Amino acid sequence: MNFKILKDKNFSLLMFGKITSLVGSSMQTFALSLFVLATTGSATKFASILAVTMIPQLILGPFAGVFVDWFDRKKIMISLDILSGVVVSIFAVIYFITGQMPIGYIYILAITLSLISTLFQPTIQTIIPTITKKDDLIEVNSINSLIMSIGNVLAPLLAGILYGLVGLKIIFVINAISFFVSAFSECFLKIPKTNNMKEKPSLNLFWKDFSDGIKFSVKNKSILAITTLAMMLNFALGSFTIGTVYICKRILVVSDFQFGLAESVGVVAMIIASFTTSYLGKKYSVGKNIYQSLLAVGIITTLFSVVIFGPFKDSFASNLPPYSLLLVIISLLCLFIGIANIFIGTLFQKIVPLDYMGRVGTVLGTISMAAIPLSSMIFGILFDIMSATIIFPISGIMVIIPVLLYKKVLLSVETGKCEDKEIEGVIG
Repeated sequence: MNFKILKDKNFSLLMFGKITSLVGSSMQTFALSLFVLATTGSATKFASILAVTMIPQLILGPFAGVFVDWFDRKKIMISLDILSGVVVSIFAVIYFITGQMPIGYIYILAITLSLISTLFQPTIQTIIPTITKKDDLIEVNSINSLIMSIGNVLAPLLAGILYGLVGLKIIFVINAISFFVSAFSECFLKIPKTNNMKEKPSLNLFWKDFSDGIKFSVKNKSILAITTLAMMLNFALGSFTIGTVYICKRILVVSDFQFGLAESVGVVAMIIASFTTSYLGKKYSVGKNIYQSLLAVGIITTLFSVVIFGPFKDSFASNLPPYSLLLVIISLLCLFIGIANIFIGTLFQKIVPLDYMGRVGTVLGTISMAAIPLSSMIFGILFDIMSATIIFPISGIMVIIPVLLYKKVLLSVETGKCEDKEIEGVIG
């Protein structure tokens, strides 16, 4: 990994702003989960809050891309960070004055921030390729992934300590400040203006540009491939997210510490993935890396069945050997998921024109995200009515089949040059 890229002022400022607001938001989310559990005694209520926050992103996500492509992305980013800071500040003041934070208020806060994030996230995603050379995209995305992974590790630790010492109030203050600091740092970014709205805004123009984004996503074989694969991956991995808890607590009956360790090794593997992509990017094409990593994900997912296979599990006097194997499988799975995510993001940035990136990115993100709640619901039911030794192979096959079907498309992608004619045909 080439950390010299961080010497680029634009990229460093963008990453600083991103991790600042990420840590603040993640701390608030973690602290609110503890607060809701402490005040209501129900983890289900907080889970419902998280589920509700996905609704604005699923419904409005595809449309947000049009605005990202229309207006100046730097101004959008700064304005939304300031707005987020103001929203959190308002709720902080309410909590300071009343000393209360009813569940209804938490719903409103979560949904409001989710609405803002629906426009903010695609804006950030489109800025990276705007300020980065195509040859540096793998390195940039690797560093971006590393920074975000570290942020996701630090935030719960800091939130847990601060919440235990001083409560929820200080978390609100920190999150509000993080948004304002992020907005301030973004003011110094030098981003080429990308106002692509050539006509006066109108509903007809909106639908035309929105339709163009959908057509591009469908007609471009590589974009269609990674959208389909991302959707199937997110759906199939519902067996992993739900299955890990099921295996640890119901089958192996491990301690809380062991369960926490199983959750942590995945994060560490994601961090390691950030360091491996630079080498892999030099050795193989972007498309081949996506193909190999997703194929590995499918195969490794099926291996969860080995851990809980009766003759194997029962052949040991303790749960330590199967639990150790579980840690290895989780680590490998998360490693290849991390690699796949970085290269999928790189492929997207290489082959999508900048003036289409907002629309295409939100379509890809919404479709892949829609698979998550559906997957959680279906696999939750399946684990109640079927043997887990059957569920995991099915899940793995659900990843392997589309990967094999799109093998030719993925392996044809080298540096994005193979897509030039295809792109011209889509937007011409």
